[in-house]
Amino acid sequence: MKLSIWDRLNEIKVGPLQLPWFALLSVVIVIAVYTETVPVDMLGGFGVIITLGWLLGKIGNVIPGLNKFGGSTILSMLVPAFLVLYGLLPDNSIEAVTMLMSEANFLDLYVFSLVTGSILGMNRQVLVQGFARMMIPMFVGMVLAMLIPAVIGQLIGLGFEDTLFNIVTPSLAGGIGGGVLPLALGYSQIQGVEYGEMVATLAPASILSNFFSIAGAAIVSSLGDKQPALTGNGVLVKQGKDMDFSATKDKPQAISYQTIGIGLFLLVAVYIFGNLVQGMIGLPAAVIVIFTSTLLKYFQILPASIEEGAKQLNSFISVNFTAPLMVGLGIIYLDLGSVFEILTWQYLVVVIAVVVVLGLTGFILSKYLNMYPVEASILSLNQSAMGGTGNVAILATSKRETLMPFAQVATRIGGAITISLMITLMKLFG
Repeated sequence: MKLSIWDRLNEIKVGPLQLPWFALLSVVIVIAVYTETVPVDMLGGFGVIITLGWLLGKIGNVIPGLNKFGGSTILSMLVPAFLVLYGLLPDNSIEAVTMLMSEANFLDLYVFSLVTGSILGMNRQVLVQGFARMMIPMFVGMVLAMLIPAVIGQLIGLGFEDTLFNIVTPSLAGGIGGGVLPLALGYSQIQGVEYGEMVATLAPASILSNFFSIAGAAIVSSLGDKQPALTGNGVLVKQGKDMDFSATKDKPQAISYQTIGIGLFLLVAVYIFGNLVQGMIGLPAAVIVIFTSTLLKYFQILPASIEEGAKQLNSFISVNFTAPLMVGLGIIYLDLGSVFEILTWQYLVVVIAVVVVLGLTGFILSKYLNMYPVEASILSLNQSAMGGTGNVAILATSKRETLMPFAQVATRIGGAITISLMITLMKLFG
């Protein structure tokens, strides 16, 4: 049966919504934006960022090539920043988004939901075994990828400390939402710098490292094609059966409004706990929440129903609001004028050095850890991935999707350790 034009259009989704209905509802928002009648409150801010976020996210996901490099995230952040740079977004809309992101603290809701949900939602056996299997290459790679590029930065005139904290660390932080944002929160609190300025300083490194990691994975994968002895074709460990995660996969749980409510209450409690402890010991709340979530998961303190709540809340927020949040960041935090000043050839050299060191570390250490060099190298490259999007892009490009559980440990836990360590060092010595 031949579908009508209307039916065909309804098959196209922009965000979770059918294209015709998205277009119809968006007209209302666009009229308000350009007549400067957007309410300067939480709902007005949501109207602006959801409209732009779902649209740009869709475009980024369908453009060939770009969709393999986290196109949804990149477009959602950069296009609004260009609109602001060239004065194409009215001040009224910018004020509404600023109110939502800063005064209503939607940014904190997203960040802490992602942190708690991603850690508590991870299968504990994957977390524990992933740590045991990856501990040596992950930590060695982390240390070398911090020190060697920082030394290079010193030699080419960027300065050791500035390179380490502002280029290398965000490259290893695990992406924008769960990496750069909490890192910037910590840095800004310690240094007394505006949060937006800090995000603009750190975000380019995360985006570029993700791009070069994907390219690196493609190169390493092609090496495996040319020299089959170097690859397990998706199997990480040589000899015998690789870790079988089929038995550890959690059965999908039905989405429940009550379960999401539990997750929200847990998030609020952990967030307030982080702020209470921050007032006592001085460490930023983001670091405290990361460690608290990891300990809760490792020691299985929470019942499964509460962990599922954190997982479902994270899924709801990340699926619907990741691209819109990037729009908000692009509008009020990403000063492209400052970013263009940052992006020099020296900056690119340092970011490339981070990726090269990670890839080589995994490749070389694999010999001593009974791992296949290609898989170990690709896994190490996930330490500089841009969150889960980066994991998918790296593994899809190299056709190593079976490594996803390990990749998540490398990005999530490796990023959490990097953030916590570097914020602590800045607090002690900065």
